[in-house]
Amino acid sequence: MSSSLKEISIDELLVGMFIVKMDVSWIKSPFLLHRRAITSKNDILLLKKSGVKILTIDLDKSQVTPEQETDLNVSQSTNNETQPQPPSQAMDELKNESQEEVPDPVITPKISNELTPECLDKPQVPLDEEINNAVILKEKACEAFNEINALVKYNKPIPIKELEPVIDETISSLVRNSQALLTLMHLKRYDEKLFSHSFSVMSLALTFAIKDGIKKDELKILALAALLHDIGWAQLPLNLFGKAKEYSANELKVVHQHQKIANIIVNKSDTIPLAAKQIMMQHHERIDGSGYPDNLKGKQIDPLARILILTDYYDELIHGLLDRPGMIPSEALRLLYKETVQKKQDKEHVELLIKLLGIYPLTSAIELTSGEKGLVVEVNRDKPLVPVVKIMYTSEGNALAAPLIIDLEQDDQKRQIKGVVDLLNEKDDPQKLLVVEEV
Repeated sequence: MSSSLKEISIDELLVGMFIVKMDVSWIKSPFLLHRRAITSKNDILLLKKSGVKILTIDLDKSQVTPEQETDLNVSQSTNNETQPQPPSQAMDELKNESQEEVPDPVITPKISNELTPECLDKPQVPLDEEINNAVILKEKACEAFNEINALVKYNKPIPIKELEPVIDETISSLVRNSQALLTLMHLKRYDEKLFSHSFSVMSLALTFAIKDGIKKDELKILALAALLHDIGWAQLPLNLFGKAKEYSANELKVVHQHQKIANIIVNKSDTIPLAAKQIMMQHHERIDGSGYPDNLKGKQIDPLARILILTDYYDELIHGLLDRPGMIPSEALRLLYKETVQKKQDKEHVELLIKLLGIYPLTSAIELTSGEKGLVVEVNRDKPLVPVVKIMYTSEGNALAAPLIIDLEQDDQKRQIKGVVDLLNEKDDPQKLLVVEEV
């Protein structure tokens, strides 16, 4: 086991610890993901009620007070005293444990030569399994992205070889179960916002392109453009990225500079395909000519750039990366559809996006006709009104000790989604179980 990982019992779990694994399945867990920080004693209580006995925590990501650590050490000492060992045996075990080295999980790219639109609709692995792969992939991608960002700050060319494995593994993950990366896309973000945005846009753009029948060589061009489309922000004040409030005239001028800077950056690298550079430079254009920097219209915009435009805009809407606060996914899709009527968005593209994400996208907090409340955890792309939901609250508003997973298409009680939950209203989510956070 890695030196930063430690296996503990549920009785040793403290507020501030960051858990990465538990001994119950994802379905039985009270939370959407196994990797998360424990933010309150109520989190611990919910885990106990769900039958969790053993957990693995990441010490590097945990934030525990010295008083809590003292209590934990005392508890561990007490436990050790009940099972004494000869000093020599204890020293040998300690030595062996310190030398034990378990490598990090490796995701091997497996990209079929024939990526068909249908491959996204037939998952090869369960969602909870692929989410674990997706989390590892995102962490690796973040390391590569940050290395490239560091080079950009010193005006060095971008080595795209660093990004090729990320792109390959992302496509592989989407083929195994495309909803895993889309789940991560919708999680709340606290740090690494620029990377999370770029990675999420790439994930969604690739999902869209595979479903749209785009060929594999073009997929990689699109993915590279998506990962680098906002690289210009590396040389701008990041406090403006995701300000979520109206920009002043001067701030808007600075924001618009990010594409010009990106153009300078990518032109230093001969290895970046011209097609990828062109797609990047068009990601703020709009088909009615209202975009920037060149006010392109209709067919003047590259077909792959249209996919990047839509997926970038959707992620900006739900995470508040524009000059307005973020909105819930269903409202973002409603806004996009409204813009098709105004001829600002391509209607066929928006309809395909809605089919991919569902009318109630992944992680949407919803209320059922039964009065129960929960989260959308899997989208039924053929029947978007009947996703798989994870019920967290009873009809009386009480938190369930063990969340209930219901496939609404096969539900004996014929539950239906009544609407989305207003997460700003504390009465609708008193235990904060419907707020899905970043991992």
